[in-house]
Amino acid sequence: MKSPLRILHLEDDPNDAALVQATLEADGITCATTCVSSRDDFVAALERGGIDLILSDFTLPAFDGLSALKIAHAGRPDLPVIMVSGTLGEERAVDSLKNGATDYVLKERLPRLAPAVRRAMLEVETRAENKRLEGQFIGAQKMEVIGQLAAGVAHDFNNILAVIMGNNELLRSELGPDSPLREHAEEIRHASERAAGLTQQLLIFGRKQTVQPIVLDLNDVVKGLDKMLRRLIGENIEMTIVPGKQNGRINADSGHVGQVLMNLVVNARDAMPNGGRLTIATNQVTLDENYARTHAGAMPGDHVMLSVSDTGTGLTEAVKAHLFQAFFTTKRWARAPVWVW
Repeated sequence: MKSPLRILHLEDDPNDAALVQATLEADGITCATTCVSSRDDFVAALERGGIDLILSDFTLPAFDGLSALKIAHAGRPDLPVIMVSGTLGEERAVDSLKNGATDYVLKERLPRLAPAVRRAMLEVETRAENKRLEGQFIGAQKMEVIGQLAAGVAHDFNNILAVIMGNNELLRSELGPDSPLREHAEEIRHASERAAGLTQQLLIFGRKQTVQPIVLDLNDVVKGLDKMLRRLIGENIEMTIVPGKQNGRINADSGHVGQVLMNLVVNARDAMPNGGRLTIATNQVTLDENYARTHAGAMPGDHVMLSVSDTGTGLTEAVKAHLFQAFFTTKRWARAPVWVW
């Protein structure tokens, strides 16, 4: 439960308001309470936001709890409302629950208030967690469908590429080393190889590509790619590799790790057209339960981290919104796009 708990209290008796707050704090609930006694003040407080819970008297001189309940639920249907009244009979209590009140507590039985508040806030947290899990499940279903589609497209495209590459090899074999067409044939070969790499990514995404994970030292993988990565970035970019000490080992396909690292480095290069600094680092990190709960697919415990940072132009807020969407790219189709997963 949040602490302090931000409460909007609809109550016209200052003594009762003070007693309610004292009762909650005596039971260990720290609260920041905004007390109002009129409809206008109640609506204004709702519009300002920042409220976790509403406590409401049932009868006030110019307002009533049921009306407050309807107003609150019209704008914030997830906001818990507990009726706290000295005049709440059985019939009114039933009416308040039918209209969406979370609970009701008689002022003469205020020791019930703290347990009612804790139960109400637990229900809010449970609903939020269920909604988050439901969103993750729906997202996983969408990605599964996209993966199946991607795999189907990749298989068909591979067949087309085989024809293009085969015929290009036959053409190159007929061309002499000084033929003006040989350069064009080489461009076709390079483009076909890039396209084959993209179809491999599609197959991996669609889980149709055979994966051969082995136990790896991530520092060794990065070190083995050093020379190739430096050729990719050009002379105007300074690349530094910072290997972590005593990193744990990982179980992964070395080719996949290299593909991811190359994609990140190429993206960093494109973000620094005038040069800059690129840093590749490994380290051992520990993820806690809270991180794992808010990041789909993450598991708490010790992990080996691979990070790629640069001094490039950065990402706009619009691009950040699509950061983890598979196959999203800001690159122009004039050349083969590089996607980061």
